[in-house]
Amino acid sequence: MCVALAPPDGLARRTGAPRTQPVDLIVLHSTGGPTCDARSGRPIWVGAGTMEENLRQIEAHPTLGVHYMIDRDGTLRASVPASQIAHHVFRHSGRSIGIELINEGDGRDPFPEAQLASLVKLLRELVQRHGIERDGVVRHSDLDQGRMPCAPERRRKVDPGDAFPYERVRALVFGG
Repeated sequence: MCVALAPPDGLARRTGAPRTQPVDLIVLHSTGGPTCDARSGRPIWVGAGTMEENLRQIEAHPTLGVHYMIDRDGTLRASVPASQIAHHVFRHSGRSIGIELINEGDGRDPFPEAQLASLVKLLRELVQRHGIERDGVVRHSDLDQGRMPCAPERRRKVDPGDAFPYERVRALVFGG
């Protein structure tokens, strides 16, 4: 198990615009999830991928970003410095820190204990640093209620998914 401390902002590999709002949210994501296939116009599920693939894709994207990514073995990597905006959740990126977890996000793929231990450690650091309350640690699906353009009956964002032990993680970070 590799549980790394959050790298200092200076070691992040991307940059974003400077923050103009204080951080009061931490948004948890999974790398897998639904999308609309550009060729067929039908809904498809994008798999979790590897940390390297995901960071390469996100860091090459002109507008998307993430602050931290945690692999299944607990390896933690920083991307956009937490002092800057990473566009990871519609309408909330300016006031939040985004954490991606390598996972299918389909409600069946389990989150390994090493990954959860690394997440809890990072969350404790971020909560203390930014004074974030329990209700400020949220899932992407809590904030984005949008529908898929190719399948309006389906939600656009379901991550981190039903297999994520949300209440357990928050209890480990905040107690009780």
